[in-house]
Amino acid sequence: MRRATALKMVVFYPFFLLISAVILYPLVWMVYSSFKSNDAIFADVFALPQALYLGNYQTVFAEGAMGTYFKNSLLISVAAVAGLLLFSSQAAYAVAPFEFRAKNVLFVVFLLGLMVPPQALIISGFKLMSVLRLIDTYWALIFTYFGWTSFGILVLRNFFQSVPREIRDAARVDGAGHWQLFTRIMLPLARPSLATIAIFNFMWVWNEFIYPLVYTQSNDKYTVPLGVLFFND
Repeated sequence: MRRATALKMVVFYPFFLLISAVILYPLVWMVYSSFKSNDAIFADVFALPQALYLGNYQTVFAEGAMGTYFKNSLLISVAAVAGLLLFSSQAAYAVAPFEFRAKNVLFVVFLLGLMVPPQALIISGFKLMSVLRLIDTYWALIFTYFGWTSFGILVLRNFFQSVPREIRDAARVDGAGHWQLFTRIMLPLARPSLATIAIFNFMWVWNEFIYPLVYTQSNDKYTVPLGVLFFND
């Protein structure tokens, strides 16, 4: 048994370290190359910087207004994720422990958002935001991202169903109502799932390109992806 474990450590650990290095090297190369001038990069692409060159960052934040774009992306992403966690957790709780007619049909309706690409709804979404006079505002993007609850509902619904019924029954015996059971029992237990949903949705909202391109018109409302696009131009 020990020899088999030792063999696994000798064979698999170096292999996994090699794979990790291959995956991480492009990111490391990108970071240290940002501290090199154009001449230094063209002279030796893979060499480490000989001196700390900050001209690239000065150009990006001074001429490209990247600080404003980071602020916009952070504000929109945090607000959108907070709303997504609120709405998806309540919707998932509604279709998890309770039994009612058409429960599975309602759950399937919630999951339709995973089957329809967001780009397919951009025209109807733009028309709605125009009627509400929200074009070129943060709220147009935040309200749109509030609709991306399908992934969170799927994850949390499966988790809520895995919680033993005895825990819910014990809380009810102690006098807990639905709200207390949801906020004091289910949500604390679901913290790992909530963290997973928050991380994935934050990345999706932060990297979203199409909706900011269509919904924002002022330079001071651009997010990071748009800022990078127009900075290259």
